[in-house]
Amino acid sequence: MSRLAADPPADDEGRADLLANCVFFINAGHITTTSLITGGLLLLLENPEQLARLRQNPGLVPNAVDEMLRLVSPVSVVLRRARSDAQIDGYHVAAGQQRVVFPAGANRDPDAFTDPNTFDVNRGPNPHLAFSAGAHFCLGAPLARLHGEVSMNVLLERLVDVRLDGDPEWLGSVPLRVPEHLPIAWRPSRQ
Repeated sequence: MSRLAADPPADDEGRADLLANCVFFINAGHITTTSLITGGLLLLLENPEQLARLRQNPGLVPNAVDEMLRLVSPVSVVLRRARSDAQIDGYHVAAGQQRVVFPAGANRDPDAFTDPNTFDVNRGPNPHLAFSAGAHFCLGAPLARLHGEVSMNVLLERLVDVRLDGDPEWLGSVPLRVPEHLPIAWRPSRQ
């Protein structure tokens, strides 16, 4: 973003486009990662056996992050336009027709996932659509996964006896699922 801002376009339309892209980078790279970390920690606190499994085997953290992405699905809705006529589950979709896609619903499809509503840090394979797919696959997916893995490892290491300390709050936000507040309590580790 610094490089983009250092050489801004001269015309109003170009500057407006630059601003829109900067806002997109912040939303796509910050809010979604915040949602992953907050929602992932909440999943661990609501599933203490999975938290214990991660504490016993930190090597499962990358797998756990994918499972968190599947169940948290920071992007709740995306718009797509059909390239060609298609039949989907008996419904006709005409070329050019816009459709609303809900990755969170696809990530809980019982045809794709065994026990789709169960949080399982051992799940594999995990073909979730939290980062979309194909030409629309998220360019920031490797960085988002890295943020999730580093955050979960640090939380597991530093927050001993972490637990919920109130009710979590989520903003009623679309298309991004945004955490408002996750009250926790813990005993810090001795380092």
